[in-house]
Amino acid sequence: MKRQTYVDDEGNTINRSLENKRPLLNFFFFFGTILPIIIIIFIILAAMKNNDCLKIYNELKQASLNYAKDEGTVPNLEGENVTIKLNNLYDDGYINKAKTDNSQCTGSIKITRYKDDYVYTIDARNCGECSVNLKYGGWTKEQSAYPSGKAIVDVTPYYNYYERQVNTTKWSEYFDDDELQDEISEYGIKLPMDMEDIPAVPTDANIINIESDNTYYYRYRDRTWKWYDIDGYYSEFSSEQPAVFANKDEESSRYTGWSEYSLNYPIEKDYRTISQTTGYKFYYVNDKGKKIYYNNGKYSAREDVNTDKYNRTEEDTATLYRYRDEQWRWYNGQKRNYSNLRTTAPRNQPYKDRETETLGSPTSWSPESQVNATNQEYRIEERKIMTRFRTKYEMISLKVLKKPLTRDEFEKKVRMSIPEFASNANYKLEVTYKFKYRKS
Repeated sequence: MKRQTYVDDEGNTINRSLENKRPLLNFFFFFGTILPIIIIIFIILAAMKNNDCLKIYNELKQASLNYAKDEGTVPNLEGENVTIKLNNLYDDGYINKAKTDNSQCTGSIKITRYKDDYVYTIDARNCGECSVNLKYGGWTKEQSAYPSGKAIVDVTPYYNYYERQVNTTKWSEYFDDDELQDEISEYGIKLPMDMEDIPAVPTDANIINIESDNTYYYRYRDRTWKWYDIDGYYSEFSSEQPAVFANKDEESSRYTGWSEYSLNYPIEKDYRTISQTTGYKFYYVNDKGKKIYYNNGKYSAREDVNTDKYNRTEEDTATLYRYRDEQWRWYNGQKRNYSNLRTTAPRNQPYKDRETETLGSPTSWSPESQVNATNQEYRIEERKIMTRFRTKYEMISLKVLKKPLTRDEFEKKVRMSIPEFASNANYKLEVTYKFKYRKS
């Protein structure tokens, strides 16, 4: 076929077939380039408007929850709900028009307790483009899963129950604080390190709570002294004879406390007792693998170290020494008659030599205090907290109803309101949920 060609006024060749196709090319250019841009702009504007509506809905949710809290109507039981009129939120100052696109929305919000949270069913009207009845379509069918990402959601609780028997174990023996775990348990208390030491519950039981009970245990040490009959002319305690005193009172004997351990052997004296032990360099390894030494890595006696913490030692050892000295009172003239160590004054020996005080060994721990008016002068008591435990648990049957019921159906069936039934210890209420949402 012969191609038609033309020339313009200046003699240039014109392709007439291309000219004939130009309207079609313009059509494709518009629908292929301009229209997609217009659609994208429309989608962006619609998304921005939708985000504005979501912000308004969130403002209404928070205002309604604050209102319910102040009114004391926040639902506490799972499945319970309260409906708030939106007019009340504006009238009582919980929200203003500036937060709802300068509109005073009408309608309501239903707040339903859902596990540890709430579901807000919004029915906002007269909110301009954010009015729920204008922006969204009808409700979907109910479904078991929560419809994430949906703005307008409603929830319906369904109820079933178990027959329930609540029991409590006997109290355990008492535990010392160092027998308890460091961390606070889910029951709000520190539990024993070995849970087998508390009374067991049946294998098919559900633990409701583990309870604790604290008491004090006591132990004491008695202070004793040597008592004497006359004042006399006596020195202070000394291991060696003071210059102005001629006589040693052997009955007044006492010992000093032990010295610190040392690598150096003490000077020997006839009144000195020397003991020795093996010294180690104690350490532990921290999380970074570094050795952390006790006492800067010096040799130490095992009895001076917390070996639960510093639980390792170097191989090399050394001998450590310590000592204590015997002392007496020295006198001139008439000698005193000293008693043995006693808590109270013997007959005819009314004077207490306070510097001979000796503290006895501690007794075993007891739940009863042994300090009273007759012994409080010489008895030193210490106490510690001891803890015992018992477990509260439930035994439940299979589900009683063949299928869950709505609130009205359930209350009619059991002849009790939901709050009454939930507080009855003989039953355990089970709440499940069905959800629906408005179509976009």
